[in-house]
Amino acid sequence: MGVAAAGARTGHGAPSGDSAASRHDQKAHNLEPLTPGLRTRILNPGSGRWDRAGTVLETKGTQAYLVRLDGSGRTTIRNRRHLRPLTCVQAQLRRDNSDAWRHPAQPRKASTPQTGTTPPAGLRVR
Repeated sequence: MGVAAAGARTGHGAPSGDSAASRHDQKAHNLEPLTPGLRTRILNPGSGRWDRAGTVLETKGTQAYLVRLDGSGRTTIRNRRHLRPLTCVQAQLRRDNSDAWRHPAQPRKASTPQTGTTPPAGLRVR
């Protein structure tokens, strides 16, 4: 006697209208397609964190995207569910990470040394 026959005979198992597919479809949703040039967060498969960033280069199929990773410049193909669009706040922090923790009332430090200034005490100039 097979499993299906035993389940039908004892009344156990899923009711006819409550299949796994119908339960899945109740909570499933479609993700918005990504356009080339869009900055994204990328799921790191090793850590399970969204700690990588990159730029979408092109679409490969219906849910696959070619992405160039920031830092290394490598290109990789990722499924859409492993990509999240980068929000404006995240993009600003990523671009200007040096001032990310600066208090708004503090002035921004000059990026180039000013001419005519004296070196700090104890510093030898050759």
